[in-house]
Amino acid sequence: MKVTVNDIFLLHDGLSLLGEKELPVKVAFKLQKNLRHVGEEFETAQKLRSKIVEKYKESELDNGKVKIKENKLDQFKQDIDELLNQHVEVQLQLISLDELEGIKVAPSVLSKAHKILKG
Repeated sequence: MKVTVNDIFLLHDGLSLLGEKELPVKVAFKLQKNLRHVGEEFETAQKLRSKIVEKYKESELDNGKVKIKENKLDQFKQDIDELLNQHVEVQLQLISLDELEGIKVAPSVLSKAHKILKG
């Protein structure tokens, strides 16, 4: 399946949250396979995102966030957008909503994992 790096970040978060739920074995297996494939792309993208942040970072804030150099904000945003819009091919297995029946999941989790969900 062809997805963007932005989708990879969302899927990684959504799949990780779904993985905390008590799931049928068949679904849990699909989920873990998806998480493994997404995780590989996530690590690559995360390393590059960190390099971009380091390149434009002015200082680290007390809350763990960073301040980007004022005069470099446009270039920083352009570089991050370029990364997030890159397309990657990832082997993903779809999970039907029927397979998640009876599982309580927040809508935000479903929103993040929507690329692998089928009606």
